[in-house]
Amino acid sequence: MSVTQNVNENEEKLLNMILGEIPSSRVAIICDHEGNILWNSIRDNTTSYLTVDETKESLKRSIESWEKRDVLSEKIGKGKYAIVAYDKIKRITVPLPNNHLLFVSLEGEEFGNIQNIMTIVNWVEENMPL
Repeated sequence: MSVTQNVNENEEKLLNMILGEIPSSRVAIICDHEGNILWNSIRDNTTSYLTVDETKESLKRSIESWEKRDVLSEKIGKGKYAIVAYDKIKRITVPLPNNHLLFVSLEGEEFGNIQNIMTIVNWVEENMPL
């Protein structure tokens, strides 16, 4: 995958922190609200299960899902993250304050990593505004 636009350098740090601190992370992506990949980081020796086009389609579906969730936010609060579990991976999406979306692919069955990811996201938001 390649960078299609410039991304905030703090978002780049966010991706690097996730790959550095979450051993089961495979891929971390920042995309805009239209589904354009702004930045991505891939763990060394990791082969993507999806093509770039398939990844972009998956991002678009995630964005559409977040748009639908936002309709209910007045009643139930703002969404913090979503997890989709597949046989081979878990995908976590997190809306960022600058209207970008964080997309992380994890290997294995461990769901505890969402706390670690959210700790990193919250630290970056507090210390390095996105």
